Amino acid sequence: MVSKKVLFNLLPIVLIFLVAFLFRYLWLDRIPTAIGGDEIVYTLNAKASFITGHDIFGTWSPINGLLFQYPRGETQAEMPYILNSFILGPLPFSLLSSRLPNLIMGLLLILFIYLVVKELLGKGPALFSLLIASINPWLIYIGRTAYEATPAMLFYFISLFILLKAKGWRILIAFPFLVAAFYSYIGTKLIFLPFTFIVIVYVFFFINKKHFLKQYLVLFGLCILFVVFFVISLKLNPQTARLDELLTPFDPKIAQTVDGIRKTSIQNPLIEILVNKYTVFVNILAIKTLKSFSFDYLFVYGDEFFSLWRHGMFYYIDSVFVMLGALFVFAKKRSVFFLFSLLLLVGIIPQVFHTSDTGNFSVHMTMSFPFLVILAGLGIWETINYFKNKNYKVGATLAILLIYFVSSLNFANIYFFWHSLQGYFDFPLRVSSSYAKRASSGQKVTVYSNSSFDLFKKYLFYTDSYNKDSADVISKNLNSEKYSFDNVTFASCNNSLDLENKETVLVVDAKCGDISVSEPHLTISRLNDGGESFRIFNDKICKGLGLGRYPSNLKISDFTIENLSTNKFCQTFISNL
Repeated sequence: MVSKKVLFNLLPIVLIFLVAFLFRYLWLDRIPTAIGGDEIVYTLNAKASFITGHDIFGTWSPINGLLFQYPRGETQAEMPYILNSFILGPLPFSLLSSRLPNLIMGLLLILFIYLVVKELLGKGPALFSLLIASINPWLIYIGRTAYEATPAMLFYFISLFILLKAKGWRILIAFPFLVAAFYSYIGTKLIFLPFTFIVIVYVFFFINKKHFLKQYLVLFGLCILFVVFFVISLKLNPQTARLDELLTPFDPKIAQTVDGIRKTSIQNPLIEILVNKYTVFVNILAIKTLKSFSFDYLFVYGDEFFSLWRHGMFYYIDSVFVMLGALFVFAKKRSVFFLFSLLLLVGIIPQVFHTSDTGNFSVHMTMSFPFLVILAGLGIWETINYFKNKNYKVGATLAILLIYFVSSLNFANIYFFWHSLQGYFDFPLRVSSSYAKRASSGQKVTVYSNSSFDLFKKYLFYTDSYNKDSADVISKNLNSEKYSFDNVTFASCNNSLDLENKETVLVVDAKCGDISVSEPHLTISRLNDGGESFRIFNDKICKGLGLGRYPSNLKISDFTIENLSTNKFCQTFISNL
């Protein structure tokens, strides 16, 4: 039987995992309120590969992905298709099913963060690192999506833990997990060799005291060979390489910047030495590096991807404990300090060397954030233990837990109740899909947009229309660029709509332009400002239901859109301007 002492020691871990689970599972079938562009790529093709062994076009398989060949028009990570298919395959499409794989992997990630910290710094810091990871805004946010950052972080941390523990030839067990990390996310491919090299050097010198050199050389050699295989694959399939997204001194934008600076400067002998493509390149790298760790960015407002804007990837209080954690680990275990510092810097490589401007894009830096979480956990542990008096320790612990409790409530309020109405993740497309499905039972429906392919894919997802029976028909339609299923057709914007044909419902994207706005129509409105996203002509299912001028007084339960009655759906999300 398990002793009371063991149960007592396990209780905090169980409670923390319960908190982590609730943050990641609560209303996952409704929030985020819609599915994003890259998410739909993984979701649809994972389902298709489970049902047919191929993608939705019927021309690609996951085996092709492992050879770095991609579905038509898509160059995304290879592993998520396989990982998602195990859960998405047998389940109907829904926001919940699409995000269940990352929920599971997100919980495994915080477990391996705990195990890594326990191995490096002990049980106390590990427990507080687990706590901070369980409520960290970034890990919650990304773990409630179907994006590929979560499996990448998980597999890198599994390989790190294995390398910290393994002896002899068991060291090679880390290799398949490193490969899985490489396959998990396009961006973190750049850190594959640096991450592996830094960890190997650390464990060789500081864990295994210069033993097992042969095994470490074999492991790193295998990693290099795997990267060579990847590079050869890119050479054979240059159209899928995405190498144009990699920033180098030879980028045309850098040449333009150099030319612009020189033309607007007073000519002098130093200008060619100080202003050239290499100095501009280094300056851009420096700016991106500093911005990646700026206080405002990390702790205040986030970025375009982490689109809360009213909250950062970390809590304000984390900034204090991250700094304290760095100071304590530097003073007490300098080798771990340099390990974390190097892995932090390696983690931002995908952002620093991306061709985007000097703005931040958090998903590119995803491998840095867990190490900041660890430093915060260490900072809390060392702060509490700074006090020798037991009462002071208890008081400090309670005060810190109270601050984090209030901070996490504030994050939850912003994420669940404010961010949900801001229209991210293409929420109007979900409403238009549900409307088209309902209207198509008695009429033909044509949806006009400049993003017909994207709308069609999301329609298949939201209406759960892709299954074993429909897969062949959908594949044939896609290959002939016919974006239609049953009575619903998706077409490009058309300035000469036939509004005289009252037998067809027309759903027109507002981005198509001011098409017949004077004609009577209903509207699918944006939730944040009530503006038009789609215009509906010839409606027969919502008229006469006392529609409002814009959606208002929304509740969490309203976002179970597909399960609402038609009357409730119309009255909640369809407007009559």
